[in-house]
Amino acid sequence: MATSVAKKRKYIDAYINYGFTSILADGIEKPQCVLCFKVLGNDSMRPSKLKHHLMTIHPQYAERDTDFFRRHERSLGKLDESGAFQQQTVSVVEASYEVSLEIAKQKKPHTIGETLIKPCALKMVKRVLGEASERKIQQISLSNDTVKRRIN
Repeated sequence: MATSVAKKRKYIDAYINYGFTSILADGIEKPQCVLCFKVLGNDSMRPSKLKHHLMTIHPQYAERDTDFFRRHERSLGKLDESGAFQQQTVSVVEASYEVSLEIAKQKKPHTIGETLIKPCALKMVKRVLGEASERKIQQISLSNDTVKRRIN
């Protein structure tokens, strides 16, 4: 019995003409629309499907030049593997404040956040909740300077 392996398509720079850039999601290169930020499957990385998306979802931009799409590509900012913007959310900052407050209440050195608390929290979260949650906890800043600023 032969095992079929899905063909992995590669991004070509000419796909920007259809409003698409490339993003790495789950270790697979996928097309992402620079207008609506939608990430399509790897099997959609062919000119006919990309053009179909442009013509049906964004027909008003169908006649735009490559520079228009390149400007939108640059405005995407830094993306993580899931295609979401990497930015500190309110909950991440609040968590940093809460831990900093506890460090101050216990009168511990500011460095304990990055040398003991965060590594232990990462290990616990990875073990109990998995790697996706570990990546979220990794975003919490507990460096010496951050803790000092939060306490002040």
